Amino acid sequence: MKRVGGIVAFLFVMSIVRSQALDFRPEWAFGANAGITLSRINFLPRIPQKLLLQESGGLTARYISERNCGILVELNFALRGWKEEQDTVSHFNHYSRSLSYIDLPVLTHFYLDVGKWARIMLNVGPQISYNIGEKVLEKDIVRPTNINPRYYDEDYKVQHKFDYGIGGGLGLEVRTEIGIFILEGRYYFGLSDVFNNTRADIFQNSHNQVISVKMSYLTGWKRK
Repeated sequence: MKRVGGIVAFLFVMSIVRSQALDFRPEWAFGANAGITLSRINFLPRIPQKLLLQESGGLTARYISERNCGILVELNFALRGWKEEQDTVSHFNHYSRSLSYIDLPVLTHFYLDVGKWARIMLNVGPQISYNIGEKVLEKDIVRPTNINPRYYDEDYKVQHKFDYGIGGGLGLEVRTEIGIFILEGRYYFGLSDVFNNTRADIFQNSHNQVISVKMSYLTGWKRK
């Protein structure tokens, strides 16, 4: 009897999965996103830092081609940078710089339905970016004469404007009659350097690292 019950349960589950697969239709969705960034730069030699809080926002397009899987593309304006606080020979230095980027993440989108109106989602994939500007936010430096002055000079600017890396995030999607609302947390790790990295330069590594939290609103339709 247990074996018969197990077979019946298995057939019941398979019938649900099959019916859901038959009901699936590809879905397009378009909208906008906005949120905050918490950024730092992975310097070598290491620089003590706190996360720099700034903003981001942009446009979103998503195409779900298979059940539980699709592709997500964004075009965003995002602020990154770093906030330095360190004790240099008994003096406490404050320095922060904001870097402005145009971001283009192209992410594989996975989701799992949780009830009728909600989904848990995972986005992961590559991202390319381009630096379009920078600004010193805070500069309160007490520097001994033996410290290389180039690091804080105004003309020491971003030397590699093109940036690329890997991003990924988890989120919750709520589907309503007026549209799709998404709350997502994402992490980006840059694989390229912001500054030159030869032995004669100040830094050997200078990779972007960004935590972002964003809200997105999408509207879409399913292919008949």
